[in-house]
Amino acid sequence: MAEQPNNSPNPATDPAGSAPSAFRWVKLGSPGSGVHIVASAGTSNAGGNPNVFGLDNKGNLWSCWLNGTTWQWTNLNQPPGVPLARPVGPALIDGCANVLLLDHKGALWTCWLNGPNWQWDRQGQPPTTGQLLHAAGTVDSNGFSTVYILDDKSILWQCDYAKGGLWTSLGQPAGGDAGLEPVAALMTSHGSSAFLLDDVGTLWGGWLNQGAPVWSTLNQPSGLQAVQGAGGIAVGGQPNVFALDVKGNLWACSPNGSAWQWTNPGQPAGGPLALPLGTVMAPGSEPVVLLQDGGGVLWNYNCKWKQWGKIGQPGSGSLVAGMGNLDTGNETYVFGLDAFDDLWACY
Repeated sequence: MAEQPNNSPNPATDPAGSAPSAFRWVKLGSPGSGVHIVASAGTSNAGGNPNVFGLDNKGNLWSCWLNGTTWQWTNLNQPPGVPLARPVGPALIDGCANVLLLDHKGALWTCWLNGPNWQWDRQGQPPTTGQLLHAAGTVDSNGFSTVYILDDKSILWQCDYAKGGLWTSLGQPAGGDAGLEPVAALMTSHGSSAFLLDDVGTLWGGWLNQGAPVWSTLNQPSGLQAVQGAGGIAVGGQPNVFALDVKGNLWACSPNGSAWQWTNPGQPAGGPLALPLGTVMAPGSEPVVLLQDGGGVLWNYNCKWKQWGKIGQPGSGSLVAGMGNLDTGNETYVFGLDAFDDLWACY
């Protein structure tokens, strides 16, 4: 396992938001000269070390992890002779961190921590003429992990990763043959479920019922078109799914009895929201949604207290892509890339 030195991490912290003592921004830099992180492969706290994973421009997987008090970049490389194309996300199997990615032929690979070393294993691909393209989320439950991936025909596939890589087709919702966008994968009363937006802004939920695929329409927020998914999280044991409308307002969709209901948290004082950065469980078991406004300021919406909080922005100005969030029990981390390909952590 080759290691690369951190590219000039900045230990200094910048005051952020309206409560500078509450947040700090730390520049974690990049793996090295000529290496650019192009996509997030998720986060993990397995083993007690906060870890953020990223895919570089040459198809290699990297880990940026907290080694004591120092953030360190480590090159996890790629399967022998197989450059990686797209991250799928992290999975936790029996307490062990697994990072899932697709190669250029649509085969699923896992990189997992086997003792002190990271190991690559091929999980294969489903029986389809289509090619797996878009990660649609992972759900970890009771030592098992369910992985959702969309293929190039907008067919949703489920892989029971911990059961020998069993693949099952969930098909697609009615009229959803194009433009499906993954929003979240969560545990619901139906078991693990995937949520997707179609090309007219309708939210759908899909799951397996005794092996048969079921799709349910969650409609749209008050007739408005939901144009961008913003993640999902369980609130009080109930799934909540989030989306932005065309005016940059945040909407939440959650079960209300036997039906799903949309509510409108709106937008913070900074103005319309532009870049969703996912969800995370904050200290005190408080679920929050993280979003950046059009001016590059990061905000959180506390689902428990129904309040907006200003986090601020890194020293470079703003983020251009989220790299995942992480709750370790002691800290809550938000990771993102800036326009200079540098990784930042806010906690």
